[in-house]
Amino acid sequence: MPFVLIKIKHTDICLFKPHYQIIEGYISDGDLLGDILLANGLTTDNIAGITEELKNVFDVRRCNIGDRWEIYLTREGQFAKFIYYNGPIDFYIVEYSPDSNTYTATAKQIDVEKKMCGASGQIASSLYESMTPLCISPELIIQFAEIFASKMDFFTDCQTGDTFTLLWDAYVDKKGNSLKDVRIVAASYSSAGKTYYAFYFEPPLGQGCYYDEDGKSVETAFLKAPLNYRRISSYFTHSRLHPIYKVYRPHLGIDYAAPKGTPISAIGDGTVEYVGWRKGLGKTIIIKHPNNYTSWYGHLSEIAKGVTSKRKVRKGQVIGYVGSTGVATGPHLDFRVQKGGKFINFLAMKMPPSYPLSERYIPEFNSMKDILKSRMEALKGEQKIVVFKEPEE
Repeated sequence: MPFVLIKIKHTDICLFKPHYQIIEGYISDGDLLGDILLANGLTTDNIAGITEELKNVFDVRRCNIGDRWEIYLTREGQFAKFIYYNGPIDFYIVEYSPDSNTYTATAKQIDVEKKMCGASGQIASSLYESMTPLCISPELIIQFAEIFASKMDFFTDCQTGDTFTLLWDAYVDKKGNSLKDVRIVAASYSSAGKTYYAFYFEPPLGQGCYYDEDGKSVETAFLKAPLNYRRISSYFTHSRLHPIYKVYRPHLGIDYAAPKGTPISAIGDGTVEYVGWRKGLGKTIIIKHPNNYTSWYGHLSEIAKGVTSKRKVRKGQVIGYVGSTGVATGPHLDFRVQKGGKFINFLAMKMPPSYPLSERYIPEFNSMKDILKSRMEALKGEQKIVVFKEPEE
């Protein structure tokens, strides 16, 4: 069965339906929900009622660029309902009752099923340009590249004729339309006569990880970067002209320039050692990792909920958000890594390996691996995304 992607065309015009006039749009960079509602004719009372009730079911500070919204007005132009779509599955409704002059918010989800999907192809140019014609999402392409980052540099090592296969879980609606990709569950990449495999396995007691055919981790212990950034604005150096103090001093970290509010992830598993304000760095998180590594995250605008001192965090977990607190000329992350108490250049360090799979889980892993490999074999020759139908019990 071909995999169909839903694409909703942006419109700012008013649509007319039997009972309502509907104004719809999308969140853009810098948009505030209150400003959007005001610009579309809602009263201050409407805006207060909507935002206050919405807070009961959704954190309005987590509005994402690209999220869709709809304002429903009566034929007389009075506010009736507001719907906010936080991604393709979750949405929130605030309804107004003129009889009681009250606002009510509810959280909803589109009726979906989790399905396993798959695709296979051949490298013609870059990895990205070879996967996109198959309608593989950019997020999955990035996942694929990160999974094999310790084996392949996809910027330099891709060769014409190399082949790839991937399986992933996705949420699909009742019509078979893909709404949200979840995670790659198996992948392979073949180049120069050698094939690399990766299978996602989550043991009953422990964290999920990608392993090769023999149960050895294909991942490194750390992410390659703690966030999706626009650019690196300052590198690790022992002598940098400080942009504010105008004197040369060491800069023993990396500055990742990114918009305020960009999520920041822990680069690896560890325990929060410090959360608070540090001179110069402003709001800061320090995480202790195994093997005597420590990571620092500075200039944050906000600490993620639940991230407190002595709490354990997982690799890739969002711990905070980009800001410009402390001494900073603009929003960015000041990221630093220590080894044995000494700051080191993260971009130059050899990434430590992740942990191997425990022997007691190998039989279960092998059983899962055999099923996934057979599905990967079935994809050869397909020129489209395939949705696998689960066998009936």
